[in-house]
Amino acid sequence: MTERRKPYVYVTLEGPDDGGDFGPNTPGTKTSGFQEAIDYAHEICRDVYVFGGRGGMHGGEGIPHNVYTLDETLRIPWSQDFRMDGGNYLLAYQPSSGDAIHIDSQMNCRYKLGLLTCASDGATVRIKPETPGPDDFVAITASIFDFSAVCSQGTGIVIDSSEGLIINSKVFAEETNTRKQGVYVTDDGGSGQWISNNHIQVMYGNQYHAHANCTGLQLGDPGSKKIVNNTFEMSFHSPRGAYLDPETKRYLTAEDFVPENAVGTDIYAQRNVLHLSFYGKRSSGQDIIFEPESRDNTIHAFNLPNGITNRATVPTNRIVPNWPIGFDLPTPPVPASGESLVNTTPYTAQIIILATGEVSSWTLTDAESPNQTYPRNLSLADNLNRPQLTAPPPRAPINQTISAGFFPGQTIVLEPGEHIQLTYSQAPTWRWKALR
Repeated sequence: MTERRKPYVYVTLEGPDDGGDFGPNTPGTKTSGFQEAIDYAHEICRDVYVFGGRGGMHGGEGIPHNVYTLDETLRIPWSQDFRMDGGNYLLAYQPSSGDAIHIDSQMNCRYKLGLLTCASDGATVRIKPETPGPDDFVAITASIFDFSAVCSQGTGIVIDSSEGLIINSKVFAEETNTRKQGVYVTDDGGSGQWISNNHIQVMYGNQYHAHANCTGLQLGDPGSKKIVNNTFEMSFHSPRGAYLDPETKRYLTAEDFVPENAVGTDIYAQRNVLHLSFYGKRSSGQDIIFEPESRDNTIHAFNLPNGITNRATVPTNRIVPNWPIGFDLPTPPVPASGESLVNTTPYTAQIIILATGEVSSWTLTDAESPNQTYPRNLSLADNLNRPQLTAPPPRAPINQTISAGFFPGQTIVLEPGEHIQLTYSQAPTWRWKALR
């Protein structure tokens, strides 16, 4: 008679002694039975369920009744049509180096993990496809990764396409609580594969316990060019040097604490949409940094209490503020006759002509077209079976000349990265205003 397969594989808090299939009492386990359960589930083609329970802190004391431990990296292998579900357990990685969890190639999979902690300066979760599956794809696609919270002395979640595509997927965390990076998205400086058409959401980007040199979201690296067309929804709470006071058994913070090199969002990538909010004190200009490679990103900002730094070589990143900026937008001097002026701000600028001067003509030039290849579609076959996608050559900027002067009250709209050039014998005067 053929052996009957189990309908589900269970990981329990005292398994297998409490009736579960695997758990901390699994003989020889270094992962509280998690690795054994996942490997067995893959072997028999079944899903995994992990039992949890109420935990947390109360009166300065931890409640240990929902805790599993990892003494080595938990490796989630390539899978298709697999689900790992569970309650709100705590999974604690105890070594001082390495990553807590490494997620390999996935296709049409769903993972619900609990509160994850990492004592090392590595990643709590590294989402990095590196193994070919049955279809010879090294990729993560059409999959969902759901975390209760991701806590780390180093980086919370790393999304790494250095060896394989990461497309059409969702990463959700109720909270990241980290000392260095909350979320780090990398295409290995442009030499990796595409990270595209993903949705990354973190409700509470908590860095209260950090002191300095930390970043809520690092989107790419110098040279990045394959992180495009993704959507981010995140909040960033700046460091306050929080610590647990042993006497009061409460977390204390210094209210006047302003961390050094604490960045909300550091952007190298292109053509992404981000919905962001920022809380707490950072140094001036550290809520958002647009790095030289960044362009064509759209930021829907709920607030920017500490401002931005714009280093973009092609200044076509856009901020859509949730409040009026209006005449707070700095007005640049009128350029010399025949010279071009670019809107280097991330805001749509309305130019209001106050006095006409003696202008004979003026020219608008749209923003520089990207000299970059983007994925034409996001099917695995198109992106994986071709050694290099091709794209039409970059379009030269298009301009429009108006052979006329100005009139008082005339308005001209200049998008980020667009140019205006005036020909005149007497300069006009103008004022700039940001549009929403």
